[in-house]
Amino acid sequence: MTDALTATETIEPIEHGALRKGIRVPPEDFELWLEKLDWTWHQLARKEFPSVKFRHYYGQRIKLPRPYLSLEEFQYACIANDPVLWCEGFLRHPKNPKLPWRFWDYQKPSIRHFGNVLHEDGAEVGKSREIIGYALCEMFTNAYGSGLVVAPLFTHVLKLALSCVRQIKQNPILSPALKAHVKYPQHSIELSNGFETFFLPAGYDGENIRSVHVETFSMIDEAAKLKNPDIYKEYWRAAEPSCVHRIYSTPDGNRSTVFYRLCQRAEGKEEIKKNVDEEDALEDSLGGDIAWKKFHWSKELMPPPFWTPERRRFYVKEYGGEDSPGYQQNVLGNWGDPENSVFPWYSFARLLRDIPEYRVLKILVDDSQDEVSIFGAKYAPQPGGGDGNTGARRETKPEEVILADHRLPKHGFDIRQEIKSFFSNIPGLKFGGGDLGFSRDPTEIYVKLIMGKTHRLAARLQMKGVTYDQQCEAIDALDDVFDAGEKRMGWGFDFGNAGSAVVQMLQASAEGSNAASASAASRYYDKRYEDRLFGYLFGETYEAVNEDGELLMDRHTEKPIKLTAKELSSDLLVKKMQRLELEYPYDPDIILMYPNHTYREGDKHRIYKKEDDHVIDADRAVTLRVILPGAEREDEFACGSKLR
Repeated sequence: MTDALTATETIEPIEHGALRKGIRVPPEDFELWLEKLDWTWHQLARKEFPSVKFRHYYGQRIKLPRPYLSLEEFQYACIANDPVLWCEGFLRHPKNPKLPWRFWDYQKPSIRHFGNVLHEDGAEVGKSREIIGYALCEMFTNAYGSGLVVAPLFTHVLKLALSCVRQIKQNPILSPALKAHVKYPQHSIELSNGFETFFLPAGYDGENIRSVHVETFSMIDEAAKLKNPDIYKEYWRAAEPSCVHRIYSTPDGNRSTVFYRLCQRAEGKEEIKKNVDEEDALEDSLGGDIAWKKFHWSKELMPPPFWTPERRRFYVKEYGGEDSPGYQQNVLGNWGDPENSVFPWYSFARLLRDIPEYRVLKILVDDSQDEVSIFGAKYAPQPGGGDGNTGARRETKPEEVILADHRLPKHGFDIRQEIKSFFSNIPGLKFGGGDLGFSRDPTEIYVKLIMGKTHRLAARLQMKGVTYDQQCEAIDALDDVFDAGEKRMGWGFDFGNAGSAVVQMLQASAEGSNAASASAASRYYDKRYEDRLFGYLFGETYEAVNEDGELLMDRHTEKPIKLTAKELSSDLLVKKMQRLELEYPYDPDIILMYPNHTYREGDKHRIYKKEDDHVIDADRAVTLRVILPGAEREDEFACGSKLR
């Protein structure tokens, strides 16, 4: 134990000022330690030590088989009792290992709380740091325990798992205890003291959690994004009665979720029901009579330079005012104005199907490394997975089969070749469309198979860091694959900044007035994109139609109803969702983003959530192209038939 304390001193884990009689623990903390143990300085001077300790900041009193043997061992017990002292003593700053780990004052009561904790916080206020610190402290101070960390996607838990491993490996005291770090099929960490922690993505229904049982702690990150109540049912089942729960998230305005109901219970605004009835479908997803301590962290609690008058003005401008949902939720950690899910989970879940032909390809151009990352996958149907025609609830989900996962030099990257070698044509009537981005803003492109009234998603292409020329090449390559030279496949795109540039390049006529358009004409003129590829301005007003293209009339004025393109396409998708005329694969991105897409009522039109809406905007563009093949938008300044 003396060696351990000497080693921690080497990396300067805690402040060593005002030491008293060889005490290395901060004086105020050590005084409290003695007070709780009912011990005196005179007893320490006589080398008399108690045979009792506390765990997790005096949450549990534990009788030891023998008294402490030395002052160093006695102090280590004090440090191990307090998660703040332990983290600041053994962990390093996550971005600069030369600096010690520190908690801000507003964080300390939460990590020290011995009990079930629920966080309703702003964005980037320290939630991940607490999750990492709490998990490591519990892992190293409890032998033969077990823990669970759950988040919506694999990328969420991957960051937390790798951060924990990095903290262990960079400290010579902790690193020998790392017995195993399992990376496949899911991440888990096992220590030499027998403690094991699992880092699991929730999946669409909590299936990934189903076989895990833990007894020390269980945590959820990004809880508001988990819309399927079945995930919480599996989460509660995984926790033994001795488990401490800690749930973290930033509110998203959606008040129909389990996380919102848990927040209400933590505030005492909702009573726990003893008998579950059919009218409350979420009741058995709320964890029963668990008592919660709720913490609310806003950015306003952060010290400079993280919160200053200049940062406040930045966020006001960024989110469009202090009363905007983005500011209320991400800055203040409030729920903001009520928002509703466009695709509620209980309705969207019925659209998930085994789609054997579905492929997803993700292309990331990394300029900093001068490389291109390629990832492609399909979702193979599993036996006994439910009825794909009736939408009956599945007991298993399709397995993700990785088809491509490699990096290549940027100078040797041929986007057309990568796309044409990955996707294959499928028979039937197809339409494509997308939401086009620029630089780090992602581009999402869908190809959907139209089977009568049913629209099935058959292919998805995601691109990041690509140029306008590369986006043109990508769309043209997809057209080569799925149109197969027939020049009949319709395409629709969001006519924003990137969309307008790309659409105009693809539609460039042979009489282009400049070198760029002439060059585009030579490549795309024979594809006749000017007749089958249209752009839609989501903010512009259209005459509302049903899925058969028939005008919808206002019963009072007997005039056509006017909606923005985004409202019209959303309404068409929602109606088809209600009629089970949409089919989507078990793609984790799609499962996460659709139920999390929300709207609120504005003065004139509905206001849709802008974050993580790229796949949904791609779907909107395809839907408009199918339903409005020749409809002009209502704009007296429209310039030509290429803009729809």
